[in-house]
Amino acid sequence: MTPDIWISGYIGDPPNTAAEIDQSLRPDKTLIAVNSFGGVASEGAAIKAVLEARGSASVLVVGIAASAASLMIMGASRIVIHQDALLMIHDPAAMTIGPASTHRKAADDLEKMSDLYADSYARATGHPKARIAQWMNAETWMTAEEAVHLNFADEVWAGEAQAVARFDYSKFRNAPQSLVRMALENGWTSTEAAE
Repeated sequence: MTPDIWISGYIGDPPNTAAEIDQSLRPDKTLIAVNSFGGVASEGAAIKAVLEARGSASVLVVGIAASAASLMIMGASRIVIHQDALLMIHDPAAMTIGPASTHRKAADDLEKMSDLYADSYARATGHPKARIAQWMNAETWMTAEEAVHLNFADEVWAGEAQAVARFDYSKFRNAPQSLVRMALENGWTSTEAAE
């Protein structure tokens, strides 16, 4: 499989924005390789909308599709995941600075986003929204086989493995210990947390 587009790293930083992905998509079928720990949740939702509108893009997860990246790929017409790749869903997160009212508003906004994204995953996978919300709240990590079994992907691919995206995986609540160890051993501690 030869990708036409690579989405790697932080969702929301160029070229991983909805506007740039939209411009890069071919008029016919496009294969997008994804290896991302996540990023800005709303940008992931925007990329998902772009992929849905085009209807001709398929995704190949080659290392990881976590957080905003897992939301983004739900807009693809077909999702193939490498046998060694991971997929993760969780509630969106944010940092706020200010008085109590600012934090209350941020919490309300995050709850609305979580609700919308649970709807989105539910539509894509066929699972009840309540079940998706539980998985998001628990920060659920899936192997390739689990992702296919749970309808988050269509097919497992046994091609050449790719390195997982560079990120401090200890910032996630339930990241697999192998990823946390890899991040610590490689000094991946300066990357901002995924939202």
